[in-house]
Amino acid sequence: MRIGIIGTGRIGSTLARILVAADHQVVLANARGPQSLAALLAELGPAASAAYP
Repeated sequence: MRIGIIGTGRIGSTLARILVAADHQVVLANARGPQSLAALLAELGPAASAAYP
């Protein structure tokens, strides 16, 4: 399943980790833009991507 998460604070990033571990694809967005999510995307791997909200 492909799931979008708006907000990448504690709850959003933890949810993304859980969903990626469960073999879902996750699209993350925050107010600062996709470039600010580089470290989190590197941690999550290829099942995660970034977008504008």
